[in-house]
Amino acid sequence: MAAASTHLFAFQVSPSHGATTIQPAHPLPNSTAWVFDHECRINGWFLPANSGTTHGLRAIQSGQTHVAQRKQLRPEVYFQYPDHPESLKSGFRLTLPLTLGRNQVTLQFKTESGQWENFCTLTLWLPPFPKLLQQFLPRQAQSGYETWCNTQDQIEQTRATEVLKTLPHWPEKPLISLLLPVYNTPEKWLRRAIESVTQQSYPHWELCIADDHSTAPHIRPLLESLAAREPRIKLTFRSENGHICHASNSALGLCTGSFTALLDHDDELPPHALLRVAEEILSHPDANLIFSDEDKIDTLGIRSDPFFKPGCNLELLLFENFICHLGVYRTSLIQNLGGFRPGFEGAQDWDLALRVVAAVPPNTIHHIPQILYHWRTLETSTAAQKDAKPYALEAGARAVRDHLQNTAPGATLAIDPNDHTLRVHWPLPSPTPKVSIIIPTRDRVDLLRVAIDTLVAKTSYEHYELIIVDHASDQPETFAYFDLLRRTLPALTILRVEGEFNWSRLNNLGAQSATGDLLLFLNNDVEITSSDWLHELVTNVSRPGIGAVGARLLYPNGTLQHAGVALRLHGMAGHPFAALKPEIRTIAGTPAAPREVTAVTGACLIVSRENFDLAHGFDEEQLPISYNDVDFCLRLRSHGLRNLYAANAVLLHHESASRHTLEKESVRKASATVEAQIILARWPKEFTQDAFYNPNLSLLTTLPTPTSEQSLSF
Repeated sequence: MAAASTHLFAFQVSPSHGATTIQPAHPLPNSTAWVFDHECRINGWFLPANSGTTHGLRAIQSGQTHVAQRKQLRPEVYFQYPDHPESLKSGFRLTLPLTLGRNQVTLQFKTESGQWENFCTLTLWLPPFPKLLQQFLPRQAQSGYETWCNTQDQIEQTRATEVLKTLPHWPEKPLISLLLPVYNTPEKWLRRAIESVTQQSYPHWELCIADDHSTAPHIRPLLESLAAREPRIKLTFRSENGHICHASNSALGLCTGSFTALLDHDDELPPHALLRVAEEILSHPDANLIFSDEDKIDTLGIRSDPFFKPGCNLELLLFENFICHLGVYRTSLIQNLGGFRPGFEGAQDWDLALRVVAAVPPNTIHHIPQILYHWRTLETSTAAQKDAKPYALEAGARAVRDHLQNTAPGATLAIDPNDHTLRVHWPLPSPTPKVSIIIPTRDRVDLLRVAIDTLVAKTSYEHYELIIVDHASDQPETFAYFDLLRRTLPALTILRVEGEFNWSRLNNLGAQSATGDLLLFLNNDVEITSSDWLHELVTNVSRPGIGAVGARLLYPNGTLQHAGVALRLHGMAGHPFAALKPEIRTIAGTPAAPREVTAVTGACLIVSRENFDLAHGFDEEQLPISYNDVDFCLRLRSHGLRNLYAANAVLLHHESASRHTLEKESVRKASATVEAQIILARWPKEFTQDAFYNPNLSLLTTLPTPTSEQSLSF
């Protein structure tokens, strides 16, 4: 952001209900946008000049006043302007109704003296017959993702021009080999794939092509003519057809670069792809594996369906080959591992990735959060549909099963017969660990009864004790229920705690009374719906190197409440995929996949006693109410432990149904800002960017969406 002379702000105009912003000028103090809905949202942040204070935000539209929701947490603004008194809670939201035609909107803030001052003017156009008009607009204007792509491509083109000016001064210019097996590829797509390499802005590459004894007559003449014009193209023609693994190994034999990138024979690279890879190699000379984000490209060149990936996530790799494209490997490592293994055709790159992650330290695996690969969607490609190559599904399962046999003795793999997804069953330790289930509560017997009754009735894992931490309940029905539990449950402890509400203290006191090897912190507003939920949590948390494990929590309507926690989402920390169906596939993957996450919610969190003590429990001194679970998980990570989202441990969560009986809303709100400042100061690096949430994703919504907010000053 440029230095501001007066006010600072940034915002995004986003139509409601998924409508598309057709012609967005970058939001400036005077801005225009076309919107295809009768309602739009404005999300952003505002800081008055000279460290002033804001006493109101509103929009004036056709004489009508629309008051903004203010004081939304914006930690990224706090990091950029830590000295401004309003930076942490500078966020605002507005919803505006639109009429057909031109809608003039003036954004205003209220000064300390009570005066309203303009800071931006917007012109929002709602055309007549918007759905019909969409059909006649230029194609590229109809896709929000393509609009995002066009903007990013322009940024990358400008950036590449500047970076290339520094290339003569690089201490090293790594040679990148591109491994390209070919078999009967249609001429158009083969030519496009090769041209996408020859048009790379980074010049230090070699394209190593192995033709797998193609029968199509155009293949050999085309390859030889292209190689004759470009000396960086190296060819080998196999004397017999051996399928993808043998062909890839033949191409690998041509590779002399320090790193090798994998390219399919009908896909494309953007012009800046290898430049980004080369920069990553220079920044991380110890890298063994580098991977990027990817999207799809159809036969018309239309891009869609991006996959904005997390960082290095070994747990997710057991569910799907998220590394996939663009995958770049240290050449000597591939060679030392024996190259591509016949028998894994269709999943040979997944098998390679699994063998690599088993052989190298995780900190030598690096993610470039940029779309550096366009995967062609043809009817016969797995880019078009997952079951286009059934043998690839079978090979992928074999690769994961082989990996488990070598790295996790006792683990088994199951394949869902309906959707063909993979599920790892981790072994139960011997002796069976005892679980202490710690449930803080205050009255609300209607909730507590459901939680405990369903837990006792449905849980197949038997080696547990219940510890109810009663925070000053005063209802007779509560005490009557406690008496009933004492008579019917032998492994039960009920602790009475007085004083101000302190979530961290309640759970720490429960842990002090626990006798189990494992501690499970559980809200009193959950409901057990499956028998294996606790078994799934126990087997996951008992694995080496695991810190905290959280469950898949569903709202009563079946949508997601929790699938892990992402830092900075919705302010300080939020739940990606919230309110979505669990099986949905998004541009950030699917919440049905187990994965490593930065943190999990304390509503259902299991950790070993040893690791709980290592992290010194929850911070009851400085984080009594908010962000204590996130802080605890970050402390576990600081000890080199991994936190997991166990997607196959499923519970219902009636979220916040009991919160107001445990804490006063006014107390919670008052503490949130103070505790936010504490945790931001404690973990500044971690809150700069969540390691497992792609920076291309918007932080304004739990539905994974490309970010489009522009930073402004005037």
